[in-house]
Parts: sequence; structure tokens; C-alpha cells
Amino acid sequence: MIWQTALAKVQADGTPHVLVSILAVSGSAPRVGGSKMVVTQDDVVDTIGGGQLELLAIQHAREILDGEQPSEQHIEHYPLAATALQCCGGAVTLLYEPLGLSQPDVVIFGAGHVGQAVLRLLEGLPVRTTVLDARPAWLEAVRAQRKLLLPEAVTVDGLTEQDLMQWVTANAWVFVLTHDHLLDYRLIAALMQRADLCFLGLIGSTTKWQNFSLRLQRDGASATELARVQCPIGDGGTRFKEPAAIAIDVVAKLLRDISKADLPSLTSTASSDSSAKEAANGKRISKRQLREQVPGLFR
Repeated sequence: MIWQTALAKVQADGTPHVLVSILAVSGSAPRVGGSKMVVTQDDVVDTIGGGQLELLAIQHAREILDGEQPSEQHIEHYPLAATALQCCGGAVTLLYEPLGLSQPDVVIFGAGHVGQAVLRLLEGLPVRTTVLDARPAWLEAVRAQRKLLLPEAVTVDGLTEQDLMQWVTANAWVFVLTHDHLLDYRLIAALMQRADLCFLGLIGSTTKWQNFSLRLQRDGASATELARVQCPIGDGGTRFKEPAAIAIDVVAKLLRDISKADLPSLTSTASSDSSAKEAANGKRISKRQLREQVPGLFR
């Protein structure tokens, strides 16, 4: 597989990755400027020349993915003899472009009309989407980065803890939009026990939630668990009932909520990046040094 194909795939799948490019070459080097490779936590596609240089680049890219290095685009300079123990005698400047990091996970139970409309609006936005449904034909028609067929046991017995951990990651934004009220109930009864979700929404009216909450209380749900569920979903206040209108209301609120949730983490992320930058300062090269070692890089 070449890097272009891999890049398209990881972006379509929402997989965090780093695009590593040879920005400039001075003297002899294994590959020419413009060569690229795609690095994920589990895979490397294409090559920037192999050898110790490539191993160092992969290590650095994975440190970025692990949060141990700055998560913004940056360059690193490698004199091959000194840093990579390669006898080519040249120097290589690499560009690291982290992509797809820290994307929110949006999990939708139900590939029906509203689920499809929501996913159409989310397509192309920086979120990772998962949709689950027990109906293969409906699941096939929907557009999402991950599509999972709900097994028959879930529709009868509800979700197990193993199912929850496999399908719904921590900090996910979860919407229960199925065609079956009994399935809705079983899903909500299991999901509301998760204190690590960013959001849990159930499609339906105020009356539906009143009936659900009374039954959930009878089945042992606590007030804290009930408070984790939002029903109706969206901001409400609209007279439109069409799937597209509901989806617009839901996605508009989702994007606002994600933005608000990101605000506290920005300070923490900036602090983390600052620490990573300080740790990397020992090997980061200045623009003046780059100009001297790689003629023509800055014009």
C-alpha cells in the first residue's frame, strides 16, 4: 500500500495518525525530498528510506500519538551520521503532521431515518462515528466510519458489560435512536450506568421519558443514573418533526456541547504540549541552523 491510499483510509476510519514527510535533503540520503510515510499506533505505510532514520521517525511519530511530544505540525532535523548512525553522510529534515488526534467519538444506536440524517450531517466533521443496528439492510445504507450489527441477544437480553466496553468507548457522545422502544429501554438501562460518557441522549418525547424513568426507577435506577440521560434530545423548541430537522437540532447542540467540553482541556493540552516542547528542546534545531545546514529550505 502506498502512503496516499493509507492516508485516505485512516482519515476515512478516523484513526489518529502522523504523516511524516522528507522536507529537505542535504548531501547523500536514502530517499529524495517529498517522500512520505503514514504512521499509526499499529502500522507504518510506505517508507522514507528505512534504516535507523526511519526507526527514529516512527518512534517520534508514536510519541506524538501518545502525547509525549507536541501535537502540532513541526519539523525535526537529522544529520544522518550523528543522529541515525548512517554512513550516507547527508542530512534530512522531516516534517511531522499529526492528524486525527483527539477526535470525539459519536456512537449512534439506530440506523433509521433520524440516525441516517444525523450521520449525514456529521460526515466530513472532525468526529469518529459508530452506528449500531440489528437490521442489516438499514445498517448497509448508512454512512459511518464504523458500522456494527447488533446481535440478536442484545435485542432480547440487553447489553452486557463486555458489549458496552467493546462498542462504547470512554468519553463517547452516545445517542439511542432505535426503531424499537423495548430496545431503547434495554440500551438506556445499561448505558446510564456508565459514568464515563460525555453525553447520553434518547430520542423521544417528554411523555416517553416520564414512562421510561418511572420504570427505570422501579428496576433500581438511581437518581444520578437517571440524570445522565437527556430526553428529548436536541435543544427542542422547534415545531418540525422531519428527520432532517431533528438531526439539525441534535447536531447543532452536539457541536456546541463538544466545543464547551473542549474548553477546560485546552489549558491542560497547552500545558502538556509546553512540557513536551521543553523536553524536545534539546534536539530541536533553530531556523538559523537549518538555513545553514539545508541551503534553500527558507527562501
